Amino acid sequence: MSDDDFERVKREILFDRVARTIKEDPKNWANRLEEFGFQWVDDEDDQEANEEAAATPENQNEQLIVDYFEGTEEPFKKVLEAFIEETESENLNCPLFRRYFKKGDLNLKKLLMYGLKRNPNDMGLLGDLGFFHENRNILEDLIRFYLKACEEEQDMNRFERLVLNFYYDTHPDVFDAICELGQHNPPGSIKGRILKKIRQEQEMEPEVVRF
Repeated sequence: MSDDDFERVKREILFDRVARTIKEDPKNWANRLEEFGFQWVDDEDDQEANEEAAATPENQNEQLIVDYFEGTEEPFKKVLEAFIEETESENLNCPLFRRYFKKGDLNLKKLLMYGLKRNPNDMGLLGDLGFFHENRNILEDLIRFYLKACEEEQDMNRFERLVLNFYYDTHPDVFDAICELGQHNPPGSIKGRILKKIRQEQEMEPEVVRF
């Protein structure tokens, strides 16, 4: 058998194994393919990692924030204001900030919590805390800050948005935010009725299957 024939037969055997594995174990086939020597490479993640490694501050605000992240000082008002201004900017330096979120930077966490203690209903900071949680588990802190925000919020449109954000930020952890909020808001109250409506809407949503 020539080298070309040998490689062809090897590919056919491997293809047959892959096809059989997908058919026999449709839920876990990706993990099982590693048994055959496959390695999964996410080119997008590699590109993001390279962008983050190369990112540098592009203005005074960003330099102030990075100096805080890389230093030992406690968070203070000027850094918080600069952080909010930059993260809400249309020209956000995504790779620079993403780098600190992805590594679960503790000074970043301190800054977010400092901001939420000053303004518990800030949806931007709550969303940032939820993103931080995706990279470093801080579920207890995330729940505590969302509960505080939902308790203090008196604008019912904003309350509904807070509940939905709370639900989606904690749902991957198998935490039922709507049920937890129901313990603090009687069914007959305005907030209780909003929680009931959200629950009904969630139950009507079709199950999403992710591949």
